[in-house]
Amino acid sequence: MKKLLLIIVFAFAASLTRAQSYTRDSLFLKITPPYELNAFEFRQPHSMMTNDGNILTCIPTKTMLNHRVADFGDWLYRIDPVNVRVIDSVFVETDYYMIEDIAHPLLANTPDGNGYILAKLIHKKLTYQGEPGETWLRISHVDEDLNVQPHDEALTVLLEDSRTITSLIGIKIEGDQIVLAYRRGELSPVMARIGLDGTIHEQNAFDDLFLLSGVTHSLAIFNESPREYCLSDWVAGEEENHLVYHVFDSLLTLKESIVIEDHPYDIYNAQPGSGIGLISLDDDTFIQAIKYKRNNITRTGACLQKYDKNTHECLGYALFESWPIYSAPDKMGYPIGMSKTVNDNIYFAYRTNNNVSGSSAIPKGWMGIAKLDKDLNILWQRYCLGSYSVTGYYHYYCHFCTIDDGFAMIGRIEKEGEDYNFFYYFVHDEDPDNIPETEAFLRPYMFYPNPAQDQLHLQYSPDVQPTQIELFDLQGRLVRTQSNSLETLDLQGLATGQYLMKVTLANGKSYTDKVVKE
Repeated sequence: MKKLLLIIVFAFAASLTRAQSYTRDSLFLKITPPYELNAFEFRQPHSMMTNDGNILTCIPTKTMLNHRVADFGDWLYRIDPVNVRVIDSVFVETDYYMIEDIAHPLLANTPDGNGYILAKLIHKKLTYQGEPGETWLRISHVDEDLNVQPHDEALTVLLEDSRTITSLIGIKIEGDQIVLAYRRGELSPVMARIGLDGTIHEQNAFDDLFLLSGVTHSLAIFNESPREYCLSDWVAGEEENHLVYHVFDSLLTLKESIVIEDHPYDIYNAQPGSGIGLISLDDDTFIQAIKYKRNNITRTGACLQKYDKNTHECLGYALFESWPIYSAPDKMGYPIGMSKTVNDNIYFAYRTNNNVSGSSAIPKGWMGIAKLDKDLNILWQRYCLGSYSVTGYYHYYCHFCTIDDGFAMIGRIEKEGEDYNFFYYFVHDEDPDNIPETEAFLRPYMFYPNPAQDQLHLQYSPDVQPTQIELFDLQGRLVRTQSNSLETLDLQGLATGQYLMKVTLANGKSYTDKVVKE
């Protein structure tokens, strides 16, 4: 019997004006543990689009028992992105005798379209002698009603050198086979192809291939035809850092290792792009996502770069600066995910955060979404679920999911300290009529810093044109109007305190935000 324990906090749908090319709908939900727990924690969700256009999400959870981390289980949710509602959910408890890899579960449609696959690495707990246990790939079938195959009936495949496996790098389904990469130790990846019937077709180990331990590696498709894969890697030097892509052919044999130029256009690869890999385009190029920093400039953020596969030359880039502007390399834009459309346009999502911690710390940052053409010209850009100081929201453990006409972002969210909430944020490339508009979560601009002293800076999406900024005190009195140089709002001479900023666009649309003058 499935346990449906879901409290919907609120749901809403919204659109921009008809002149614009996309809308967004969102769902917030709150999860309640199936039984009393003294410490309960959610981890990064993973989602995929099902054959019927819905979204299936796996939200891993864990708990603390007797001051030790204990496995807990997975919540599976099926979401209708059109009507913005939860259709069904089920809690799947972890096998007590196994440790499950919660970082990279595979969710996929079965080849016949009559259900789903849930696959993940499972590790047998330490033996009585304290030695590492063995590691398997467990493939569980889930029917259309979210009935999950019991653990003892699921297919388990023993992996090569299973006693030395440390973690999964990435996993994909290709027809009736699963392609995965995992680590033996820190520097030695294994590439494997396993059928859904448990047959191991290829399993190739590469000793000491990775250049640096402790790095987030990723698995991606490097070429569609002929089929080629790649593993991202990272090498750090005293003066320069480099991204490296190890390319494998369809038989999972190492073909080449590509060293990516470190700082084209004065952009330094601060870190790989959170393991989201790259996108292969039809013109023999690829797009990569990174966290970046600028040389001798106080700028950090997320970045997309386009490279030629043959010459390895950087052909262009698009920058998405952090808000607020940070100079520390651990306080920057974090790529959430990206995908391409049928005409090689790019969807991209990222988040910024200042990585603060502690009971008195206030996290700040925006979540950004954008559509770009294949040459990385930004077609539109929006900022949503704005920083804690603006809307009270703080988001993390975010995931990216492609849907029929756009993409979705899923992640954990807090508002003013309230925990255990998840959001679904849908972005569509269409313009349906008669959807009520809600302004609380979406902006065609970002503004910083907030609080501010003498000036407030605004950065606008390229598809909108601001015409006026008005500033009101909390009694509704107009204290400042500005109709030119709208990238900066002058706050000099104003008393300290809170104000309401109204930004009006050329299409007549206006937005109101709270700002603080220090």
